[in-house]
Amino acid sequence: MKFLRLFYMLLKQYIRKPECLLLLLSLPVLTILFSHVSKTEEQTIQAVCYIPSVTLEDLDGGVVSGLNTAIHADTALTSLAHKLSSYDGLYTFRLCASEQEVYDAVATSRAECGYIFSETLYEELLSGNLKGLVTTVASPSTTMLPVINETVYSLVFEDLALLSLERYLEEDSVISTEYDILYDDEMIEELYQKYMLGDSTFHFEYDGSPDDYLLTTTTVLLSPIRGLLSVLMLLSALTGAISYYRLAENPVFDTWKVRVGCIAIPVLCTFPVMLLCIHFAGFSAGPGKEICLLILYAAACVLKTLILTLFTKKRVIFSSLLPLLILACLVFTPVFIDISVFLPALKPLSYLFLPYYYLRVF
Repeated sequence: MKFLRLFYMLLKQYIRKPECLLLLLSLPVLTILFSHVSKTEEQTIQAVCYIPSVTLEDLDGGVVSGLNTAIHADTALTSLAHKLSSYDGLYTFRLCASEQEVYDAVATSRAECGYIFSETLYEELLSGNLKGLVTTVASPSTTMLPVINETVYSLVFEDLALLSLERYLEEDSVISTEYDILYDDEMIEELYQKYMLGDSTFHFEYDGSPDDYLLTTTTVLLSPIRGLLSVLMLLSALTGAISYYRLAENPVFDTWKVRVGCIAIPVLCTFPVMLLCIHFAGFSAGPGKEICLLILYAAACVLKTLILTLFTKKRVIFSSLLPLLILACLVFTPVFIDISVFLPALKPLSYLFLPYYYLRVF
């Protein structure tokens, strides 16, 4: 009965503080709101393109050079537009109706980057003019631009190489005088496609899921939540110790039961809240595993705080150490980033803080 009365007395000091209850109750609500904001219906990487001489009606109507007719310099842009719009890989391309639409799509983050092609792209390339033919528009935060650039220029080169081959055969080869008799453009294109896509020619494609490359997926955005919750549980134990120091000014309350009770009760209050937040965030590893790990982590937080109170006799000293401990947890444990990836020499410092061990399990 004495223990229950002591437990109720210590618990009452937190119940009487509305700011504590408000904080605990707001955490699951904030987690739900954050998880809904972070989720998107479909994660895709999209690039946008503007080709002046090609309209969407051209593609919808089947006027696609290179499929049923031979490619020429004046129709190669239509072939390029079809290849871009039908490209199905790690990212997709969308055709725009104007240059401004390209800029707007990138500025509003609806596209990773954009490309504005010259209307005389292939004519200029064949004549040796290589500058100012493609304008690239990209967000400063994108990491995919070099990869998408490779795809765009490889698709441009496919038809450029064919046009260069045809020009060489017609004008500079040893068979140039007999070219019109021996070959026609459709035959050359058929042979070109055969050897370009054949096993004898080296080529590669980027494959995979966009989620493997996007830096703003739900998992990445929600990962700090677990780390912050682990720091919150440790903080609740440390603040409980401050309550003990205040009560211990009266010798009647300077006992082991009061010390343990003051530290453990805030941790017990945080425990169910942390479970709810993990559940609502959508990255629970299973109820059994989560509960068992949280019990162990909570016990470790209480034990470590008890040890700290044994070596820190004064409330002022302990209170001054508290912000340093929390800041060190945020910096040296993988809450936001794993600092040991950038500075391996600092990795041993992570072993001093409890959140490191809890987070490393997941």
